Amino acid sequence: MGIRKIKLKNFRNYIDEQICFSENVTLLYGENAQGKTNIIEALYLFSTGKSHRTGNNNELVRYGESFFDIVLDFEENNYSQNIEIIYEKGNKKRLFINEVKKERMSDVLGIVPSVLFSPESLSCIKGSPGERRRIIDIVLCQVSKNYLHNLQKYNKIVKNKNVLLKEKRKNTQLDVWNESQAITGTAIVEERKTLLSNIEKRMKIIMLGISEGKEDVSIRYRTYMDEDKKRSRSLLDILNEYREKELEQGVCIIGPHRDDIEILLNNKNSRYFCSQGQQRSLALALNIAVMEEIEERTGKKPVLLLDDVMSELDEKRRRFLLGLLSNKQAVITSTEKINFKLPGIDVSYIMIKDGKAFIE
Repeated sequence: MGIRKIKLKNFRNYIDEQICFSENVTLLYGENAQGKTNIIEALYLFSTGKSHRTGNNNELVRYGESFFDIVLDFEENNYSQNIEIIYEKGNKKRLFINEVKKERMSDVLGIVPSVLFSPESLSCIKGSPGERRRIIDIVLCQVSKNYLHNLQKYNKIVKNKNVLLKEKRKNTQLDVWNESQAITGTAIVEERKTLLSNIEKRMKIIMLGISEGKEDVSIRYRTYMDEDKKRSRSLLDILNEYREKELEQGVCIIGPHRDDIEILLNNKNSRYFCSQGQQRSLALALNIAVMEEIEERTGKKPVLLLDDVMSELDEKRRRFLLGLLSNKQAVITSTEKINFKLPGIDVSYIMIKDGKAFIE
């Protein structure tokens, strides 16, 4: 599994450009605002179907143009394959896999998995509960079609239920939505818990290595289903209990769309009690753990996307990260040319300037 080449037409500041990637490390370097992160964004788009920077597709289209067209060539099991995403303003994105049109953008999930580590990655540590749920959902959607199906179904259930709640309608239809929400929501919670248990084990090992045995990490999944310590309650029980409160507020307030994930360092909530350096270490450990989990579940090695983070890491964390690249494919952006001196690692250096790639 590996990406080989990307073609960008009218994407962000690129007119018509193609970039080839090394089997190991590709370093994209150059001054700020030249288009390095735009390449990372396009690669992430091929993994998730969405940009990590904006929800407005029009922002992805080059100024003055009406569409973008991006193509990724990759190799899997010694077969050359490709994914194409086309977007025209005013329309939905169109997806083609090996030149076959797909009806849903979600069909791209899991084909070319990737893990993104950027300065914004700290939001998974110090950001809102929604940020942490989003990261876990992205991972699970890349490794489990069943989870993707349940998540899409659950979101529709909550949307339809909210319509009834806003109308303050007490009828049997609300009972039907509660039952559906309980069944689908419970499946989502169980998959999240399983994933987080695996990630916690991996993060413990990584953090002990980074901190030389001084820092221990644990993860706590916070859900209403676990709040009552005296008895085990189902999600349906809790939904029925909060029925009047939801009607009063006119919105669905119970369920996995409101759950939180707490990452603790030495038993303290990292969101509030960790230094910036510790939060960076946790974000790095989380991304590495996610990579390992995706590879174990899918048999595919995710592409590691490192967007302008090398300067953010101290020397110890940088060495730890670089030590992982011997058997990984990574695309790294930097304002400076970093000379990698690692045995057995093939590195290609590409300077990015004004939306053009200059290969050394």
